[in-house]
Amino acid sequence: MLYHCAMSMSVLVAVFLVSPTFAQLVQTGPIDPDNCYRIEKIRPNLVLREKAHLVGSVRDSTNAPFQNSPVELRKYISQREQVIVRMTLTDGSGHFDLGIVKPGAYRLLASHTRAFKQPSAVQCPNGSHCDLEITLVASPTDQPDASCPIR
Repeated sequence: MLYHCAMSMSVLVAVFLVSPTFAQLVQTGPIDPDNCYRIEKIRPNLVLREKAHLVGSVRDSTNAPFQNSPVELRKYISQREQVIVRMTLTDGSGHFDLGIVKPGAYRLLASHTRAFKQPSAVQCPNGSHCDLEITLVASPTDQPDASCPIR
């Protein structure tokens, strides 16, 4: 009886290993390196006309602060090229200080993931002192740009 059970199990395992197996290949990133540039148009979201001290806070739509969260300022050169100028972390209240920044076109990235949409336009109405109040909105994760890097 023991031999019969062992033999039955061997036949079952052999049938399972030899039978056709179906699988689905899931691509996690674009094959075409230009894909992200085609589906997501990147433009400056902060333009400074004069030198300014950039401070502010980052909150979500429920007014909860982003604590110890990266905030990055990039010099906008083109859609394909932005150069990091400053990077800081928010404090426990969601506040950040990027220091004095020269005039120019910039990308201010207030979230380090695609879980939240980046601010589309940040205004600096007070001239040399910018106190930016940024509210980030949740972003759907099933969009074509979900696998693209943060830009």
